[in-house]
Amino acid sequence: MTTTNPNLRKLFVSDTFADMVKNKLMKKMEAHQASNPQKELYIMAWGDTTQPLPPKVVDALVDAATKLGDRSTYTGYGEFDGNIKLREAICNNYYKPRGIDLKPEEIFVSDGAQSVTFGLQDLFGLDNVIALQDPIYPPYLEANLLAGRSNIIYLECNDQNNFVPDIPTSKVDIIYLCFPNNPTGGVATKEQLKVFVDYAISHKSVIIFDAVYSAFITDPNIPRSIYEIEGATECAIEVGSFSKTAGFSGLRLGWSVLPVALTLESTVAGELNEMFRIGQSIRFWGASNLAQQGGIAALSEQCQEECQEIVNYYLDNARILKEGLEAFGLTCFGGSNNPYIWVKGAEGMSSWDVFNQLLFKAGIVGVPGSLFGPSGEGFLRLSTLCSREDIEKAMEKL
Repeated sequence: MTTTNPNLRKLFVSDTFADMVKNKLMKKMEAHQASNPQKELYIMAWGDTTQPLPPKVVDALVDAATKLGDRSTYTGYGEFDGNIKLREAICNNYYKPRGIDLKPEEIFVSDGAQSVTFGLQDLFGLDNVIALQDPIYPPYLEANLLAGRSNIIYLECNDQNNFVPDIPTSKVDIIYLCFPNNPTGGVATKEQLKVFVDYAISHKSVIIFDAVYSAFITDPNIPRSIYEIEGATECAIEVGSFSKTAGFSGLRLGWSVLPVALTLESTVAGELNEMFRIGQSIRFWGASNLAQQGGIAALSEQCQEECQEIVNYYLDNARILKEGLEAFGLTCFGGSNNPYIWVKGAEGMSSWDVFNQLLFKAGIVGVPGSLFGPSGEGFLRLSTLCSREDIEKAMEKL
């Protein structure tokens, strides 16, 4: 008898993040619009970008596409761990300016951070104890549930600890950290991250560090990479992306770092890196040649200025939105060093109450914090990756 994957069936019969957004949030938004057809809605729910690609990236994509149209310059499959020039650019132009020395063989190019989140599951046994921040970006949880892991603990993030959790009080094997954080907008100092690195080294644990929003950090005291922390190459995997900083959310390009020095109790130096290389070669024939050429351009010195203009645009959005919400009397977190604003409702308000308040008063659509975990109750996440025009109109109404 043919049977289904029991892990996927668990997700199928439960509320995944995507289904909750579709079945709850979208339906509320559609019902409001049907009852108020004359009122505009300002969508600040999605972590999707709105600004166009940097001009130098566009030039690189056009050039790469033209070469694919010529037999003499056509290329087919590339290296499954990524174009060597792109991996070198990530090492030399992204990490080296931060004082981090990585080798191209420690970089694995992907078609985005989401793919990496699920691909990393192949590395680890199903009996590992997983620690997740709460609130959390739901695919971290869903990826582990899909893999078949059930021993999961949560590290509470709240306004009392500035949304940076304490280290686990018991032994865990894998710790997921996201800074700058989605959804709370929180950031972690070097001292706070050092505590987690020390914990991971002493407990032979692995940190999976989501640095997708690192380019939004403007405070020099806030690290952009976990590898700015001494010892992190021995215990941490880092995930990066071009989606938010260079507008690649539809082009799809990201990377992961598995340092050669990263070891488990059961492995020697370099073994985990090689295991991931083998797994990548089995499941993946490499990211798009076009996207990778765009990534090389995005990391060039000239294009970094264009990418920074995009980041600055979203940070200005965050400033305008946060100032407007606070003037209205709402308590807001994030929005500095981060494109997300974490809005706290008044005492006794649920996340859906906050959602309804901003929807009815100003047509602002966010994501209720409760969809990100129990500690998100009473909050609402707003993305400032939307257009400036929408933010300014919404603030006028508010």
